[in-house]
Amino acid sequence: MDKLSTFVLSEAVFIPFCVALFRWRRIDKTYYPFFLLLGVAALAELVSFLEIRLFHSNAAVVNIYELLECAIIICQFYRWHGIRMETKSMYLLQSINLVAWIICNLVFFHLNDFNFPLYRILYPFLVVILSINEINRMIIHANGQLYKNARFILCLGFIIYFLYLILYEGAFLVSKVDKTEVSNEIIHLFGKVNVFANGIYLLVVFLVPRRRDSAFERIFDRIGDDN
Repeated sequence: MDKLSTFVLSEAVFIPFCVALFRWRRIDKTYYPFFLLLGVAALAELVSFLEIRLFHSNAAVVNIYELLECAIIICQFYRWHGIRMETKSMYLLQSINLVAWIICNLVFFHLNDFNFPLYRILYPFLVVILSINEINRMIIHANGQLYKNARFILCLGFIIYFLYLILYEGAFLVSKVDKTEVSNEIIHLFGKVNVFANGIYLLVVFLVPRRRDSAFERIFDRIGDDN
């Protein structure tokens, strides 16, 4: 796959991002972090491509984006739950995320390389755990069709994509020692998995509920969430 094809596949995130811009004023505010994530991802992909053309490596952009991605996703879970996920818990997760990133990218290794993938394994694992917990809670307290629920679909997308990232990093480590057919296949699937994830994000953008403006609508939504 040539560089242009890789760039086109990676920039598929612009599709859900552009649709999100049209829906911005009408969507539920609890999904603002997700929409912000789409914007940051689109910008990171563009800067990453330019950095590769100029410096032959996009390590710095990717490493910084991963920190922001995890931080925004943690904020998304907090916005969904409000007081259920205590502010202290959110700050604790954010602090752990920042400390782990600093240790992995600034203390032991440089920001401009991919030689220490520990953070790129830890933060996807955290996102997967948060997503599984959220899905379990929704299944127990479900009061509607989950396949039409934006939160459920997004968590499912997170699980698929970030589990693949963990496999990808493992395959990348294996390929440094002894390239195998399995590890090469996992690595080469990155572009397709990225497109698949962005397809899920696009579906989520369409499924995100509209903003509830009236007091009665907000009360009924809160009652529905509590059940």
